[in-house]
Amino acid sequence: MWILLIVSLLLVLLIWFYYVSFIKSLFITKVPYVGTFNKDLKLLEQLDLRRWKLLIDLWCGDGKALRFFVKKFWIRGEGYDLNWFAIWWGKVLNKIFWCDIKLYIKNFYDVDIKKADYIYLFLMPDVMEDVEKFVFENKSPYSIIIINSFPFPNKKPFKVIGGKIYLYK
Repeated sequence: MWILLIVSLLLVLLIWFYYVSFIKSLFITKVPYVGTFNKDLKLLEQLDLRRWKLLIDLWCGDGKALRFFVKKFWIRGEGYDLNWFAIWWGKVLNKIFWCDIKLYIKNFYDVDIKKADYIYLFLMPDVMEDVEKFVFENKSPYSIIIINSFPFPNKKPFKVIGGKIYLYK
């Protein structure tokens, strides 16, 4: 009986932490956590990424897309998000899947993206204009930006894959 009570209490606390983290992150960023869909990962397989390069995922959630990129293309991955529950869960999944990805609880507007060879984004359309400005003011001239689903409003991609994956230089 005590074990059931303790497990129930732990589950309630875990759910409570999840919602607090989700609401805090949503309030600050106006971007809900939505993981990259498996059908989008199929489109991302068509990319030609070079081994050992660095991909930074801005607003990475639990790092699902990063794990895909690291396993598929043998690149290095870093992810940033304010949703500490998603980051914690991503770190658990990284250990389960033996994936060496660095996940940080940090607002990506405070990240040095000049070091990135690739920058991945899967954000909502209403924030893309601000993100576009930040990325193009702070990225390396050699970085390639990979956007899932919602393109930048003011820049034209140099390539579109499957009508859903947008590439920018």
